[in-house]
Amino acid sequence: MDLAQKTVKRQASFCNAITFSNRPIALYEQVRLKITKKQCCWSGALRLGFTSKDPSRINPDNLPKYACPDLVSQSGFWAKALPEEFANEGNVIAFWVDKKGRVFYRINESSPMLFFSGVRIAEPLWALIDVYGLTRGVQLLVSKSFCGSDHPCVQ
Repeated sequence: MDLAQKTVKRQASFCNAITFSNRPIALYEQVRLKITKKQCCWSGALRLGFTSKDPSRINPDNLPKYACPDLVSQSGFWAKALPEEFANEGNVIAFWVDKKGRVFYRINESSPMLFFSGVRIAEPLWALIDVYGLTRGVQLLVSKSFCGSDHPCVQ
């Protein structure tokens, strides 16, 4: 991670790059990131999700190499792999959780797509980002939180 804590770049291999937001994420708040670096010759792409575990209390040495399936098999972690066709440099990905525990995502302001469900929303949630496979670098962007006619979630 860079000094501004906005850009994450995997140093070697295709894994071992799990990172978290530095604060809890509100329901319907869009976590936004831009893919800054793509690397050929790997399979799989960015894994996105949430955790109810405070990352400041997680020992980095105890994190597994992979968010999926290793981390999500533990209580309090939910994540899924972004389809490889969306893991292109320059793409802006937004993802969020709604009041029903459903996670949605969108690519470059496209229509929202249901990603997965089953997130427990009773506790604070932090964003989980695993810079994996084809995705080598991401830049965290300003999050969006809004309600209105263009609300991204299905109520």
